[in-house]
Parts: sequence; structure tokens; C-alpha cells
Amino acid sequence: MLRRWWFMERLRPAVPEQRSGELSKEQQQLVLEEWAAARERLDRLVSERVAAIGDVLRTAELPPFDGPLGPMGADPRTGLDCAWAFDAFQAAGKLLDEAADLPDLAAAAVLADRALERFAAVHARAAGQPAPKAARRCFYNPLHTAAEDTHSPDRKQHRQRARRRTGPREAAADRRPACPSCRRAILAGQTPDVLPALVPVKVSRLRTARVLVPYYSVPQQWSLWSVCACGAYGDEWPSLVLSGEHRRRAAAARRA
Repeated sequence: MLRRWWFMERLRPAVPEQRSGELSKEQQQLVLEEWAAARERLDRLVSERVAAIGDVLRTAELPPFDGPLGPMGADPRTGLDCAWAFDAFQAAGKLLDEAADLPDLAAAAVLADRALERFAAVHARAAGQPAPKAARRCFYNPLHTAAEDTHSPDRKQHRQRARRRTGPREAAADRRPACPSCRRAILAGQTPDVLPALVPVKVSRLRTARVLVPYYSVPQQWSLWSVCACGAYGDEWPSLVLSGEHRRRAAAARRA
């Protein structure tokens, strides 16, 4: 299996988040230039990732099945999972071609990786083996390493022992899936390394600035990705991308 989320370290230094009221025209230009450079790097790295997954999917053999529900006696999930995997990979390619912002590119990587996971699960079940557990992705940046499993027995026992000592930072760290690095930052009272998005903000009657904000704070009418960690959770995202919903929401943001 290909290594996950190896490219975010290569995107640093990250563009610092800015407040719209503090941006001069020169600062706004700098933000846009740094964002464009980050997008170019991420586009190149995600393209490599999607291409590598495509090579795996093209050369792997499909387990035998007949129709969407599989042959008599076969696991009924086989056909549906294969169809979802290929839709997710096709959606990843579409996002690469039509990405309007960094979260679109992140979603391309996430959907391609999930396609590979689903395909691996199909092969495992066909071989009579348990399907590998899908990765829990970091909500703050789904391109990070996998989120810590806060529901494991060891973690539950630790939380029970520490229940009386739990404070707001511990509660915040447990609120959303987080990779070890982001979790440590939250526990230290720091801001985690969040995937940014570029959004328009009115700074005067005649002027709109583009500012960087955490991707999950973008209004849902402007982005598919703010509630699902760039497609990491839920199965509806490939069909929405293939129907062009990501473009419609990006156009709504541009009209704002």
C-alpha cells in the first residue's frame, strides 16, 4: 500500500493566516502569490499521488463478480464497492483538472486514497480475509498522518483514569479526529497545522479581499469540503463531484 500523506511536509513554509482588516494591497498581493505557489506545489504532488494510485488500480485484477450485487453466494458488497472505488478515482481526476482551491486538491488525494482502500477491502474479502480498517483522517488537515484512535481500549482506559483531570484542552483534543501532531498542538494550547482555504471577505463597500481561513470554516454553500474533511467521511462525495457540485459552490464563492 502506498504511503499516506507524505507531501504536506514538502509544502512548508505554509502561508500564514491573515485577517482581512489588516491587509494592505501589497499584503494582499503577497498572500495571493504565496497561495498560488502553494497551490502549484500541491497540484504537482497530488497529481503524482493520483497517478501512482491509478497505476495500482489499472494493473490489479478485479475479483470475479457479475452485476452490482455479485454472483450467487458472493459478498453482495463486491460490485457496489468496486463501483464506488472507480467513481471516487474518477472524481479525484476531475478535481485535479478543475480545482479552485487547496481543499479541492486535498479532496482529490483523499478520494483517490479512499478508492485504493475500498479496492483493497474488496480483494481482502474475496480472499476470505478481514477487510483492512480504513484510515481515520485528521480533521484539521486530512493530508496529515492518520488520526489517533481515541476509541481504542487503551485510550478509553486512560480517559477513565484521567476523567477528573480533564480540562478544556483535553476536551478540545477529543472533539475531532486529529493526527498526533495536531493533537499535541491542541493540548499545548496552540493552533494545529490547519489546511487553509482562500475566501472572499468584504473589507469596505468597494473592496473585497481574499483571505486565508481554516478550510472547515468556509460556508457550506461555498465548499463541499468543510464538513467532511475533504471527502474523508461519508460516501456521497464522488457522485457530487461527478455531477459538478464542487464547481457550482466555487462559483457561488466567486460571486460573493
